[in-house]
Amino acid sequence: MTTGIRQSIYFLQQEYERGNTRPLEDVLFAWRGIQQLDPHEWRSFFALGGLHGEPFLLRRAVDRLPPEDTYAYWGGYCNHGNILFPTWHRAYLHCVEKALQSIVPGVMLPFWDETDDYSLHHGVPAIFTQATVDLPSYGLMGIPNPLRSFTLPISVSDSYWQDQNASADEARPYYKRAGYTTVRYPLSGLVGNFGDSELTYAHNQKYPDPKTNDALLNNNIVAWLNGPEPEDPPPPEGANIYASYRACLFAPNYTVFSNTTSAAAWNGAIPSSQANVVPLEAPHNDLHMAVGGFDAPQIVAGNMGLVSGSNGDMGENNTSSFDPIFFFHHCNIDRMFWLWQKLHGQTRTLEVADDMTDYPGTSSSDSQGPIPGVAPGTRLTLGGTALKPFRNPLTSRPYVSTDCVDIENQLGYTYGPGSFDDLSIDDQLRAAAVKPGFSTRKLMVRGVDRALFQGSFLLTAHATVTDDGGKTRQYYLGYHSVFSRYSVSSCANCRAHLEVIAHFSLRSMPEDEVDRATFTVKVHHRGSVLPAGLKTVLKVRG
Repeated sequence: MTTGIRQSIYFLQQEYERGNTRPLEDVLFAWRGIQQLDPHEWRSFFALGGLHGEPFLLRRAVDRLPPEDTYAYWGGYCNHGNILFPTWHRAYLHCVEKALQSIVPGVMLPFWDETDDYSLHHGVPAIFTQATVDLPSYGLMGIPNPLRSFTLPISVSDSYWQDQNASADEARPYYKRAGYTTVRYPLSGLVGNFGDSELTYAHNQKYPDPKTNDALLNNNIVAWLNGPEPEDPPPPEGANIYASYRACLFAPNYTVFSNTTSAAAWNGAIPSSQANVVPLEAPHNDLHMAVGGFDAPQIVAGNMGLVSGSNGDMGENNTSSFDPIFFFHHCNIDRMFWLWQKLHGQTRTLEVADDMTDYPGTSSSDSQGPIPGVAPGTRLTLGGTALKPFRNPLTSRPYVSTDCVDIENQLGYTYGPGSFDDLSIDDQLRAAAVKPGFSTRKLMVRGVDRALFQGSFLLTAHATVTDDGGKTRQYYLGYHSVFSRYSVSSCANCRAHLEVIAHFSLRSMPEDEVDRATFTVKVHHRGSVLPAGLKTVLKVRG
């Protein structure tokens, strides 16, 4: 049934530069087309982007949430932190692709291969950052690049019942007016009230040159993808996005592969000598934060700090889907999902094991939770839980995950060449090896409450060892990204599961130094002061 091939966007860019311009032109023209549609039409980019997060007003109207209950909004349909994360976003991309094909029949959504050689050395492909593009096949030259940004045709907010003229204490916590244009690192897009707007304006005045900003973005992406440079002591293996993508393909079952909640529970239960499982959602979160406004972890680990005031749209769940790069990033996430399926022989059927049906990440009360209208504590299933609001045209019923397992025969597409295509299960054994004399133990971090923070934040872990002579030696143990909403405490499905649990391998430390070490975890966020009530629980396992 396969009818289309999703290619790497960098491959299409190279073809364009060689003179084969039409494939990339079709993609650009289709994106321009859906961005120009009436925002109330389902095919419009505004309506499609709004399915993931903002504007919550649309979600309330569809699902009849009571406006008098200020804690009732659910923040869009997206699934994070549960077993529906890969399948919901697969259905989402399929819907967006159909909209693009309504503009250019047969066009396919490309993927940004974030771990190919180009990205590892240069950052995002240039097609995402150049200001204008030429589409000679369509008679269009020097038009604004539809993949660089998007300008909102309608205002969005997450507390729409509040009066925009209210006092500062009552003003919307997250609000963007019609005419706002999405931004990426190192710029800020936080404009919810007068105070935020003033700070954002002052911050962005420091970065007036688009070319310089593109260079800063690309340098940051390269740093996130590759991790720290070798030093003494050496950084931990795997402390980068490339290694996380590679490791997630070895996750032993769909449940722990699919989401951070299930993986955290798994890592807390397995023997410390076994390598941590990396879920697909982990590198997904990292890329959001890299594009959206956080310095690479090794930079913040070195106390150089964030780009103070940076707050790009990709860095928060609220409006990340209004940045066009969101969909090319998620297309790569879906490709990695397909690679995992092929590697583990699950391209035709997908299941949550019988002994994991009540596992963390399989309930509507886990992490962000599912979608409006699902009662807390509801068991999530691949064959029964609807992937709202997407409907299967073959059955006229809502899509469920089992409708989206076989991309070739159920959805009619496959993927062109990309990184990790040649990976095999045999590679897992080499990745799990521990150097003689080094620790097999882990540091477990618990107790960090997401509700204390506005938006996403980052944890970095460190160990300090003092020898008998008083000389200290510090180890950087790695990082953990928390991709979150700007206002978690007022989001009903976010409040269901607020604790952050992270596990850090101690394999970069000699075994005889672990018991003498002092462990610390730093929280890197956009506020100037850590919130009151912040607590962490540190425990060495093994």
